[in-house]
Amino acid sequence: MVVNAFAQQLALFQIGLPLLLIILNAAIPSASSTGFLLRFAAIGVALIYLALAGLWLFEPWWTPLILGVLHGVATLLAVRRLRTSGRRPQRWAQLGEIGVSVAAVGTALFLLYPAVSGRYAPNAPVDLASPLEPGHYLVANGGTTTAINAHLLFQDPERFDAYSGQARAIDIIGTDRWGFSTTGLSPEDPERYAIYGRHILAPCAGEIVRAFDDAPDMRVPVMDRSNMAGNHVFIACGEWTVVLGHMAPGSVQVAVGDRVSTGERIGRVGNSGNTNAPHLHLHVQRGSPANTPLGGEPVWFTIDGQFPVRNDRIRITN
Repeated sequence: MVVNAFAQQLALFQIGLPLLLIILNAAIPSASSTGFLLRFAAIGVALIYLALAGLWLFEPWWTPLILGVLHGVATLLAVRRLRTSGRRPQRWAQLGEIGVSVAAVGTALFLLYPAVSGRYAPNAPVDLASPLEPGHYLVANGGTTTAINAHLLFQDPERFDAYSGQARAIDIIGTDRWGFSTTGLSPEDPERYAIYGRHILAPCAGEIVRAFDDAPDMRVPVMDRSNMAGNHVFIACGEWTVVLGHMAPGSVQVAVGDRVSTGERIGRVGNSGNTNAPHLHLHVQRGSPANTPLGGEPVWFTIDGQFPVRNDRIRITN
């Protein structure tokens, strides 16, 4: 099986590097109890960061929990060795280890802060209904900081004016009941992803103002940057326009001018457009300019009263 480069990079950063640090922490003797505690804390904070901000498109969302267990076991082994060691390292070694460890803890906390602070809902968001049929889902992008929501990069009006409406978007992937999003490791076939083909539901009542259904599915992780939203539907719900993108070709069930009710089926999840793996793209914007339909004013929103942020698990039962 060929593993795509994007999946390899994610695995190296999110699994390989933490495993290396856990092994080194267990294998390299500590120069002092203080240094040992700081080393333990730095890795622990890094694992919390991965649990909150990691992008788990291919590996299950609970991977950081397994890494945490391994970190705990490795730490217990290191504690045992620390207690039985009779040697006393030189003072410079103790101070050096403490200095490096303090820097590591500070760096980990610096990275963790936006992953935590971005999880709080802003004031007066628009509330939508669930956009997907019953099943298990995971938010891949969502929140108020770029650490957990890459769409916020589109807030730069000079670079991304034509796409600024999606600056507060979310992306949702599907999983099975065990947390796996694919069958196999980063398969190229989009139909092997759990969310592929699931029904997309209108998250509000309104009128269809744009609908497109002719874009092909892309092989993972190839992206079509010429058609950002891929197959998509725009629903005018009062003063807001709700955009749902990356639908499967031939699956869009509505046309411009149709009126839909909340919960009505409008299409199926696919892998068309600017997407590196099958998912549902959802955002709310004020207005939809004719020449730049994704260039409206971005609007924060909740789903069934909950503010969706990266790595939130969603279980829809009805």
